[in-house]
Amino acid sequence: MQQLADTARLGMSMRFRVSVDGINLGSWATCAGLSVEFKNTQVTEGGNYEYAVILPDRVEYRAITLRRAMSLQESAILQRWLHGVVSGWYNAASPRDFGPRTAEIELFDATGTAVASWTLRNVYPSRWVGPDLDATGSRVAEETLELVHEGFL
Repeated sequence: MQQLADTARLGMSMRFRVSVDGINLGSWATCAGLSVEFKNTQVTEGGNYEYAVILPDRVEYRAITLRRAMSLQESAILQRWLHGVVSGWYNAASPRDFGPRTAEIELFDATGTAVASWTLRNVYPSRWVGPDLDATGSRVAEETLELVHEGFL
């Protein structure tokens, strides 16, 4: 029973590190959207009354949403990376000139040991949300980054 309690405690302390093309964007408290959906089409054949034939259609990946408390160093690195993305978009002669980006999401347990990793193909930021600023509250200033990608399988 003690081992189960230790496992649950360690699971509560997991963190994610995200890097894009070798640029470490820091640690994140939450990572949502790591999923893949296998779309299919069912086709009925004449004379076959038992089942529909299932044909593969496409594989769809959700956007990845990362969230963390803002910090001086990691938030500044993220802002510099986002600035570079904007500069690349504005200065590219065509979307192909901007080039695909590869991101890696690494999962670490409470002891800092790598547990799993995912490599995302053709990654682009789709949204960054800064903190709601309220000097009267006691909330932590959080930032959110959303990444779109073409898959990790």
